[in-house]
Amino acid sequence: MTFQKTPLAIFLLATLANPGWAEENHDHAHNENNEAEQHAQQTAPDNSGDHDEHAHGKEVGSAASHSEEAALELTAEQQKMLNLQVITLQPDADATRTLTVPAEIISNQYRTWVVPVRIDSQVQSRSATLGQHMEKGEAIATLFSPAMAQLQSDLQVAADGWRRVKNLGRRTVGNQRYLDAQSQYQSLRARAKGYGLSNSAIADIEAGKNEKGVYTLTAPDDGLVLEDAFQQGQWLTAGSALVTLVDESELWAEAALPPSPGLQISTGTPARVIVGDTSVDGKVIQSGHRLNPVTRTLAVRVAIPNAGHLLHPGMFADVALALAAPENALTVPEEALTRSADGDWQLFVEEEPGHYKPVEIQLNGQLANRRIVTGMEPGTRVVTRGAFFLASEMAKSGFDIHDH
Repeated sequence: MTFQKTPLAIFLLATLANPGWAEENHDHAHNENNEAEQHAQQTAPDNSGDHDEHAHGKEVGSAASHSEEAALELTAEQQKMLNLQVITLQPDADATRTLTVPAEIISNQYRTWVVPVRIDSQVQSRSATLGQHMEKGEAIATLFSPAMAQLQSDLQVAADGWRRVKNLGRRTVGNQRYLDAQSQYQSLRARAKGYGLSNSAIADIEAGKNEKGVYTLTAPDDGLVLEDAFQQGQWLTAGSALVTLVDESELWAEAALPPSPGLQISTGTPARVIVGDTSVDGKVIQSGHRLNPVTRTLAVRVAIPNAGHLLHPGMFADVALALAAPENALTVPEEALTRSADGDWQLFVEEEPGHYKPVEIQLNGQLANRRIVTGMEPGTRVVTRGAFFLASEMAKSGFDIHDH
């Protein structure tokens, strides 16, 4: 084979004849590869170290947030965004607290009348009905009694005898006869009044204008018929209640207070009685000193006006008693109170501007729109508006406010 001396052939022959040149080129390529690998290795450890340090930083930050019990930190811009408000706790020497307890509306026992049957009688007709408002002297029922017939006859005779003796005079009839006639008349008249007869009914008996044995019982004062446990034709024994009348212009709310050492409700204490959407102001008129043996509660009675007869005996109510607060009480608005993770009441204390820490407290009463708290020192700065947001953020694993 004839070798043609072409430029390409001459180049190949020179390369094969000088192996050092090829090795130099190979070493140069190998060195370039080694430098690339070393650069990659140097870069890889640095990146790995940064990653580990970043991950470790996250763990530390998370642990710190838990160890500090989420002591929150806000910037001035974040505080403004939340409209955060802080107050300084100061003692309130004139504070009054509100104690709200369940109660029942009952009749005013001092304005309640039980109208009984004084002698065995039969009901002939009734004039009063349940729930009726009656005026003094208005007829309740008409009854018949044999004992009343005997009394009416005796009283009529005694009245006639007394009129004759009185007209003749003491000197004419003698002192003894005069006194006997007077005493008999007055005794029978007093018995008639004791049987429940009015002055006008007694005058009719003395004048002989009545039907023997028949009499009418009337209302002793203005009031509402609260009970009427009788029927027409019924025989009632002496002492049986015919009706119960109550003046509902003023009622009582009987409250049940839980036993508490040192709790004293004095007469005249202001109180508000609440029934549904209706509230009436009253005052305490009686405070018990002995617990109810069944309910183990202390009874307190509140007198309340009942204009328009809006309230009725038997209604359930709440009584809010205005009591003097403990001396130098510390108070906070309702919006400042939140619940901790375990359910206790807490306040957010401003340790320094922008730093807020939850502190558990106890409630010791309620004012109109504030709460009395214990467990805080005067001068402590606490969050009011925005406390709910801080509590909700604390419930999360972290605290991050994003500006929008």
